[in-house]
Amino acid sequence: MKESWSAFDTFEANFRPLVVIELAQNTKEETKEWLTQRIVDKKKNGGAQLLVKPLVEAGEKIDGNQNIYLVGASHLRLLLGAESVGLVKECNDNSMRTFTYSSRKTFKHFAEENHDFLTMTECQYIIKHELENLRAKDEKMIPGYPQAKLYPGKSISK
Repeated sequence: MKESWSAFDTFEANFRPLVVIELAQNTKEETKEWLTQRIVDKKKNGGAQLLVKPLVEAGEKIDGNQNIYLVGASHLRLLLGAESVGLVKECNDNSMRTFTYSSRKTFKHFAEENHDFLTMTECQYIIKHELENLRAKDEKMIPGYPQAKLYPGKSISK
């Protein structure tokens, strides 16, 4: 049975940054908004369904760091991402198998609330994979940059 995406996997009370994205200093505001929206949008809408926050200190954006974003993911999102990238993990019978969310309980050290089941490196790999696989839908250009052409189904990053 295919697991479905829901609202609860796009929110995590204890946001854990896993990847940092730094945009060029002169990146236009509309471009930043478009990109962050694409990162958090649901998979069915062409997004990565990840969590993203600007780098802040004491609730304020830090001067000179206006274009730095922290990217993370909910525990569920990381587990479903592990399946989509074909991550191989050790099972309870000591064999190595491709992780699937539906058979997650057969893997060594898996527990529903064990947020350490996936290593930091595995989590970062999953997020990197999802970001690299953001594709243009029906956009013809990157907002704010009409010369930066997008083609349906093609990656929005290089």
